[in-house]
Amino acid sequence: MEREEEEFVRRGWLLVGLWLGLGLTVGAQRVSLQLPTKNDGLLRGDLKAFYMPTDLKSRPPESGSWGFVRNRREIGGEEVYTRFHEGLDIRPMARDERGLPVDTVGAIANGRVAYVNGDSRASNYGKYVVVEHDFGYGPMFSLYAHLASTAVKAGTSVRAGTVLGKMGSTGRGLNNARAHLHLELGIQYSERFDDWHLHYLRAGNRHGNWNGINLNGMNLGELYLQLQKDPKMSLARWIHALPQHYRVVVPRKAGSGPLAVAKRYWWAKFGNHNTPSESWEMAFTRSGFLVGIAPSNRKVNKPTVTYVRASRVDHRHKTIGRLTGTGSAASLTSSGERFIALVTDDFPRGLTP
Repeated sequence: MEREEEEFVRRGWLLVGLWLGLGLTVGAQRVSLQLPTKNDGLLRGDLKAFYMPTDLKSRPPESGSWGFVRNRREIGGEEVYTRFHEGLDIRPMARDERGLPVDTVGAIANGRVAYVNGDSRASNYGKYVVVEHDFGYGPMFSLYAHLASTAVKAGTSVRAGTVLGKMGSTGRGLNNARAHLHLELGIQYSERFDDWHLHYLRAGNRHGNWNGINLNGMNLGELYLQLQKDPKMSLARWIHALPQHYRVVVPRKAGSGPLAVAKRYWWAKFGNHNTPSESWEMAFTRSGFLVGIAPSNRKVNKPTVTYVRASRVDHRHKTIGRLTGTGSAASLTSSGERFIALVTDDFPRGLTP
């Protein structure tokens, strides 16, 4: 694995690292986040008080945290959690006489309301709000789901703590006993998500670019803890330190410039994206969070996996079904191909339902 990582760096993945090392963070600001409710159990180390588990009687609080924390299985003698949870499920602090949460939900940082879904039946998230933030790292989006009610409109500017709605249990599979706030912070892969949704899922999309499929969340629980230790930490450095789980090379169209996602997120660009190359090589964490894109001279005629962290277990179980194979060999599944198409904007334009 060390040789693979060294080769990855030699292909031109040093430029952003050098920028960051010199302190040239391209307009990046200090990332300041506050918790969305009065529940501060995470920062106090009381996970039982903070996280709402998937089952109140039999599941640990960590089942409500970010990551591969659900669907424990024994496969080939290895313990594997195959279901990925993209956000933090935060417990209510208080309930009224009917047992309903009374917690208000506030924005975790300054920003602008990008989207409000007020129809509890229109999404697995139930009623949810998306807020766009500008920390100098490209557009970041926080998502607040399972709300009982919303209190803002799209386009409204908000400050950290501005009330967005009330905690609830809307959305599929929830009941009042498990009422909680599902919170995410992440990036947006495509600004043409309607086209992707129609092309691959053969259906119209009710939530525009703020559909949860298009928003890729980072480990927000860990980010809160790191900011508690070092309020001045660089978000780009933190992202680049995330463990790469797999890399994919995609053909570059002749004469094309940088990928749209690389234009939005400068920290993802390694090497010179303005000079011609045969392809792009993209690095992802296990959950599919993009950590870097570099030009490559490898010739491929379709998206091709060039590296995966070796595993005795089929890679499907460790990559949300996007890769398959075992050991250090892997290929993209149909789900993985759709995912790479989303990241690269490689799908037809201007489709209509």
